[in-house]
Amino acid sequence: MSRLEIALSSTPEHLLKHLLLGTVLLTSLYALYRRLLPKPLPGIPFNQKSAQSIWGDVLELRDDPSGLAKWCSKQLENHGSPICQALMGPLSKPVVLVADVGNAREMLMGRSDFDRSAYIIDRFPLFGEFHLNMKTGDNWRQSRNWLKDLLAPQYLHNVAGPAIHSSVLKLIKLWQNKSHVGDGRVFSMVSDLKTLALDVIVAFHFGSDFQDSALDRQVDHVGKLDGSKLPSGEYNEVEFSKAPLHEFQQGLTDVGDKMAAIYTTKWPPLLVAWLVRYVSPYYRPFFEAKNRFIRKHINLAVRRRRSDEDPCTGIDYMVYREEKAAQKARREPVFDKQIMIDEAYGNLIAGQHTTSAALVWILKLLADYPSVQEKLREELQGIFDNAMQENRLPTAAEIIKSKLPYLDAVLEETLRLRAAMLVPRDAAKDTELLGHCIPKGTVVLLVCQGPDYKPSPPSKYWSDVKASRMYPGKGNPDLEVFDPERWLLRNEKGDIEFDGSSYPQLAFGLGIRSCWGRRLAMVEMRIMTTLMILKFELKDVPKGLRGHEASYDISYRAKKGFLHLKSRGEFP
Repeated sequence: MSRLEIALSSTPEHLLKHLLLGTVLLTSLYALYRRLLPKPLPGIPFNQKSAQSIWGDVLELRDDPSGLAKWCSKQLENHGSPICQALMGPLSKPVVLVADVGNAREMLMGRSDFDRSAYIIDRFPLFGEFHLNMKTGDNWRQSRNWLKDLLAPQYLHNVAGPAIHSSVLKLIKLWQNKSHVGDGRVFSMVSDLKTLALDVIVAFHFGSDFQDSALDRQVDHVGKLDGSKLPSGEYNEVEFSKAPLHEFQQGLTDVGDKMAAIYTTKWPPLLVAWLVRYVSPYYRPFFEAKNRFIRKHINLAVRRRRSDEDPCTGIDYMVYREEKAAQKARREPVFDKQIMIDEAYGNLIAGQHTTSAALVWILKLLADYPSVQEKLREELQGIFDNAMQENRLPTAAEIIKSKLPYLDAVLEETLRLRAAMLVPRDAAKDTELLGHCIPKGTVVLLVCQGPDYKPSPPSKYWSDVKASRMYPGKGNPDLEVFDPERWLLRNEKGDIEFDGSSYPQLAFGLGIRSCWGRRLAMVEMRIMTTLMILKFELKDVPKGLRGHEASYDISYRAKKGFLHLKSRGEFP
C-alpha cells in the first residue's frame, strides 16, 4: 500500500468532508470573483488593469481630485481615441466615453436611438415627476407642453425681462451696501447670485402672487450690520451673514443643495433620497409644505382661468396649456395631480442652481481678463449711448432688443469653458457610434472638453483633432483660454457679428432633450452682465481667492467666487 493510500485510509472522514467543502467554497468564490469582474464592450478601448479588478475604474475615479469631467478626458487621452469605456465596478455596465469630435455630437444628440440618461435620472429622485427626470414619452411631452408659452418672446420680454432687471437692480444695491459696510474689501458673490436666481425663477412662475423678495431681505439685513464687527477670512475678505428667507424659498435653496450632494454621494442615490424625503425631520416637512404651496397657486390659476382672466403668471400659462391639452384629448385636466406640482417645483430648483453657477463664472472670468471686461464695457456704452447721456442704466427692453455681439460672445465663451462639461445619453436600442456597437441601455457620456483642450495635446491624433476644431472666429488656439473672439466674424459690410450656431457649445445640450430654460437663462445672463459691467469695475482679487477649482453636480460650480468691486459712479 502506498503512503498516499495509507494517509487517506487513516484520515478521519470529517477531514475529507472539510477538504471537499473548502474546495467547493474556493471554487465558488473564484466563480463569484469572475462574475463580479467588469465585462468590457467588444472593440472599445478600456483600461486593461482595471478589467482585472472587481472595482474597475471606480477607485481611480474616486481618488482623482480633478473630478469626473477631467478624469473622462484623461481616459480618452490615454487611449488616443475619440471613444473608450470606463468600467464602473461589480455588476455595473461599462460607461462609454465619447469626445466632442467630428459628428459625434450630432450622432448622440440628434438621433432617436439615444435618450435621456438613467445616469442623471437615478441621481435626482428628489425631483419627482419633473420632465428632466423622464425618458422621452407621453408624460415628458405633456410636461414640456405646459412650458411652451413661458419661453415665447412675449412672456420673456414683457414679464420675465422686467422681473430680471428689477432683481438685478436690487443685487446692485446689495453689493453697494456690502462694499460700503465692508470698507471696499473683497466678499463672496456665490450666495448673492444664487439669491438673484431664486428671486427670478420664483417671479417667473408666481409673478405678483408671491411678493416676498429674498434680495430685499438681504439688502435690509446688510444695511443694519456694523462693518467693524464683521469677521474676516485669511485674505482679509469680509464675511457677511445672511438674512433668513421665506420658508418656501429657504426650502428650495436647501433641497437644491441636498440634490447636489446626492449627485456625488458614494451611497446609493435612491436610498439617500428616500431618507431625505420621508425620514429627515428637516426635509420631510418641506416636501409636504411645498406640495400645499404650489397646489394653492395652481388652484388660484384655475380660478382665474374659469373667470376668463388673461394669464399673468407662469403657473397661469401652465394651467392654460393643460386645459387646452385636456380638451383636445377629451380627458379631465390633471390640475390636482402630483406631476403638475413636480413640474413647477423642478423648474424652480433647476432654474436657481444652474443659472447662478453660470453667473458666478461670468463675473470671475471678466475679473480675470480685464481687457475683455473693458472691451465689453466699450460696446455697452456705445450701444446704450442714449442711456449714458441720460445718466441711467439701460432698461430690460433695451438690453433684450439690442444687437450686442461682443456681449453674446462673452456669454457663449463662458458657457463653453465653464458649463459645457459632460452630456449623458442612454442607448434606447442596440445601435452604433463611431463604428462601434453600443448595446441598448448603455450610458454614453459626451466629453465636451477632451484632450484637444490642452495647449500641446499628447498625441498626433489629438493634435490633429485640435487643428480641425474650428470656431467661427478661430481665436486663441489654446482652448483653455477665455477668448470671446472665437465667436465673432466680420460680415460683408465690415460689421462685427456673433456666430453661435456654426459650432455651438453644449451647455444646454442639443436636440429635443436640450434644456427648456435656455432662453430664460440667456436673458438673465444678458441683463445681469450688462448692468454689472456698466455699474461696477471688477477688480482683481487676492491670488488665494482667484482659483477656478469647481465641483460637478447639478451644474459645474466654482468653489471660489469672490468680488472686489469699484463703483463707476456714473449712475444713481
